[in-house]
Amino acid sequence: MTLYLVSNNMVLENIFYETDESVEEKRLNRPLSIEGEKAAVKLVKKIDADVIYSSNYASALSTAKYYASYKNTEIYINSFLNDSRIGKLGNRNIKMLRFMQERDFDFKFNGGESLNETSSRMNIAINKILKKYGNHNIVIFTHKRAIMGYLLKYLDKGFNLDDRLILTYNDKVILDDVEKDIDIVKIELDHGKILDIDIIE
Repeated sequence: MTLYLVSNNMVLENIFYETDESVEEKRLNRPLSIEGEKAAVKLVKKIDADVIYSSNYASALSTAKYYASYKNTEIYINSFLNDSRIGKLGNRNIKMLRFMQERDFDFKFNGGESLNETSSRMNIAINKILKKYGNHNIVIFTHKRAIMGYLLKYLDKGFNLDDRLILTYNDKVILDDVEKDIDIVKIELDHGKILDIDIIE
């Protein structure tokens, strides 16, 4: 069977909050940009899955809805597939958090989530999904950091010339810090055992 992990990173940027939403509320509710919606329409041809899962983030659900419409089937929402929690930023920024977490998988801000914690949560969720639907191809619409957490157990870790974390499989880069419009990771499995991991451009 095949498992697809999809992150649509094209969210609306020109949003300014006049009220006091938390960082997590802003991330949870941030919609796709117009370009992100168009990209979501196009990616349906790149995936061949029968079962659709999504985090409960607006960006993931907005991407999943196009594939659900294309396949005429339902979307299962699971908050265990959500993005990694940021926690309290204070006078720090998300870029600094990402940099620190790539060197220490247990690092987190107060109220946030480390990469190891994200890894544990994602693996619990996906293992349950595979156990339930393991004879079907599955697509999960989630987030790049969540995908990175899930794959930590299965990919080789290294650093690029900019000293940023890269995850590779059979010497092929699967995830790095390069900003992509959409990340699609394709995992081939047999009875829960990984046979191959690749990316779909």
